[in-house]
Amino acid sequence: MSNILLIILILLLNCIYTNANISEYGLHIRSYPLPVSHFTSMILENGMPIKTEGKQLDLNFDLRLRGDNVFGTVFRVITDANENIDLMYRVSENDIRLPFLLAGEEVFLIQKQARVETWLNVTLSLNPGSGQIVLQYDGEEIEIMHEKLKGTKSVRIAFGYCPFEGFVLDDIASVNIKNVSLKRDNREIRLWRMKQHVGDICYDEVAGVPAVGENTQWIMDDYITWRKIYEQALNTAPAIAFDSIRDQFFITTDTEIYTFSPSQKIKGIHVDTSMIRGGEYAANAPNQLIYIYSEQQLVSYNLTEDIYSVFDLTQSMWKSKKKPAADHDYWNSSVVFNPVDSALISFGGYGHYLYNNELLFCYPLHGNKPPQRVYLSSIDPRYSPASVLVDNNLYIFGGRGSPTGRQELSPRNYYDLYSVNLTDKTVKQLWSLTGSPENGDFIPSENMIYDSENQCFYVFTSQSGGVLMKIDTVHTTLEPMSLPIGISFNTHYIYTNLFFTPGQQKLYASILLSEVSGESTLTIYEMDYPSVSVKSVQQGHTETGQKQFRGNWSYIFGLIFLCITVVAIAYYYRKKKRAGQKKEAGVPLEAVPAVHTPAFEEERTGQYYNFTRGCICFLGRFRVFDKKGNDITSLFSPTLTSLLIALVCYSAKDSKEISGNQLIRLLWSDKSEEAAKNNRNVYMSKLRTILEEVGNLKIVNQNSYWRIQIEDDTLCDYLEIMKHFEEKGNQDLEKMLELLTRGAMLPNMEVDWIDTFKNDFANTAIDFLCRILKKNDLADSLKLKIADTLFQYDFLSEEALQIKCSVLYQQSKIGLAKTVYDTFCNLYRSSLGTDYQYSFMQVIEPE
Repeated sequence: MSNILLIILILLLNCIYTNANISEYGLHIRSYPLPVSHFTSMILENGMPIKTEGKQLDLNFDLRLRGDNVFGTVFRVITDANENIDLMYRVSENDIRLPFLLAGEEVFLIQKQARVETWLNVTLSLNPGSGQIVLQYDGEEIEIMHEKLKGTKSVRIAFGYCPFEGFVLDDIASVNIKNVSLKRDNREIRLWRMKQHVGDICYDEVAGVPAVGENTQWIMDDYITWRKIYEQALNTAPAIAFDSIRDQFFITTDTEIYTFSPSQKIKGIHVDTSMIRGGEYAANAPNQLIYIYSEQQLVSYNLTEDIYSVFDLTQSMWKSKKKPAADHDYWNSSVVFNPVDSALISFGGYGHYLYNNELLFCYPLHGNKPPQRVYLSSIDPRYSPASVLVDNNLYIFGGRGSPTGRQELSPRNYYDLYSVNLTDKTVKQLWSLTGSPENGDFIPSENMIYDSENQCFYVFTSQSGGVLMKIDTVHTTLEPMSLPIGISFNTHYIYTNLFFTPGQQKLYASILLSEVSGESTLTIYEMDYPSVSVKSVQQGHTETGQKQFRGNWSYIFGLIFLCITVVAIAYYYRKKKRAGQKKEAGVPLEAVPAVHTPAFEEERTGQYYNFTRGCICFLGRFRVFDKKGNDITSLFSPTLTSLLIALVCYSAKDSKEISGNQLIRLLWSDKSEEAAKNNRNVYMSKLRTILEEVGNLKIVNQNSYWRIQIEDDTLCDYLEIMKHFEEKGNQDLEKMLELLTRGAMLPNMEVDWIDTFKNDFANTAIDFLCRILKKNDLADSLKLKIADTLFQYDFLSEEALQIKCSVLYQQSKIGLAKTVYDTFCNLYRSSLGTDYQYSFMQVIEPE
């Protein structure tokens, strides 16, 4: 029994320590020198009145004053009698900053200089019975009697910029806040930690009530947010290498070398540029440059021809005289340096329409030592894998390729993890993910970072425009460790890599995007290390928003409950044993119901349409499913995607087709006429081959005009909804709503000619939905569904706002209606820079 209790105690202490050892958190309130439109506002209780019930109300929070603007308001409390009670800072003699309490127009100074960059506690107590106000600030206390507080029934509270009508102030103090607590009659009724959150919202841990912000900057997000630290446009694709010890980047082209040290940027040193004075640059592709710290050498390499060139940093010239001549066979291979034998180890790559699974050992520092090649037959040929060297094992993750190695035969993305023993070259598959990962397909960076303490890898990926991913070595787990950067990877050539500098404890992601012409953009982002899981920052809550998970503490209470259960069972068995019973007693444990979170599914089977197989989807996002239900979106390169979109969109127009010349103008305007026609024919052939897997689709060419023809067993949501739009007199409303609720058209595609179709579609959808809303015979449920759909296409739709708020109000869901209205007003203000002109009552009761 004592052993069981000891184990329980250890588990509890470990759990409590884990929850205590949490990174810095809070809400960073943005203020001057930013423009007022960017100031942070945080409204408690979603702006709704907080009732006093005639009892004392205590507002307590932790405050950290930042030095950039020690002037203005921290919070405003507005009573139901429109009396203000504020905590503010002012400037006194000799530029000393003092806090003070403002009650109405009366000023009450706290004779203590404001301390910056340190956390302190603040409590404001309001007694509506006696009119007493007590402010405790950094160990000081002031007490006043305020007659206008007497009889106060409710208050509204805003931190930072106060958006309440008639109480707006433009002078906002630069502060951080956290652990905002409300007590009524000494009983805690709200606790907003300002820690985990959902967008601009933080739910309190007592009743799940939201505090709603605008222009929020969450401190915890700093741990999962990439910060851009470098950007450069070049007229040719460069190569990138990194010295992890000195925290220095090397960026080279044929003619120039740039050096950039992120840690020295704050000291005024940014980018040094030198012209290359001579020698030959060995690389014949962008990703063939490495810095070997043990040798203090920057080396360009050419895997195809086995030639190398060391850069003399003092003379600014390459030492090799051998010029590369052959085409590149190792596009986007993954390369690491092994300090044990000074070998460059490359795996995979692409060249001459072929993927490879070659493990290549080259020796740039060993003179004439020939390269060694091993073909890893148990790993499918691929390019753009990620790799890292750990002891004597090379770990390889993901990439894109095909089982045959041929580009034209069913290329696909891989999400698998292998280890290769470098001594005997044996390969072990650690795990493999079938299908696409949650949130979509991606390509990993060239290298991974190994975390020995947690036995995992970190890799930068192209998912959602750039996300850091954590890879488990045992389980099939891909866990996001950053918010998306949001870069568009729709370009000809992409190269990304991930670097770690132990001295600065930073991760760096380099992203190179290049066009066919050679025009390139290089960006470098940084993020603090160790990394924090995105899930640990995002606040869990129920769909209704009335409850929220209690963060990590729910785990503690669950563990306590489990421990009590174990102790009870142990005690039961012991008592049975002492009673001398020979028969074993079976005590069934009642299983605690698991919280089920459904997986996010982009495509689903609806009442009328099945978009899980044999379909082309434009609404929500671009996706294509074959006849067997496999997601084959990854087979579509940017050019193939654009070609399919053009054929579908023009087939839905009045003309029902597009000319061959117009296709060339849209997709291959940078090529000569002959080259453009060749490209068109090649891509048409590729598209036909892929569409055969989707279903009964035909690409028809008549008199140099092209169109796509889709039969009944195959679906395209865009063509289907356009067909319904054309049926003016006999439209099926339910079918149309099922299609329109799938989302906006091609939301991630930003191309001028596609935008024209997107805008036309959105306008048509809005006009249709607004017209339907004017009907008087619609059920309330259908009105709400139409209003929600309309918001998808126009988030500032006043028609949708009026219908949704009115219906909810009539259903006695007044709080929910007010939340919809407040959210709309916040969006309206942030988008148009002015307040919405109609009040809540004017919206629900229009004249």
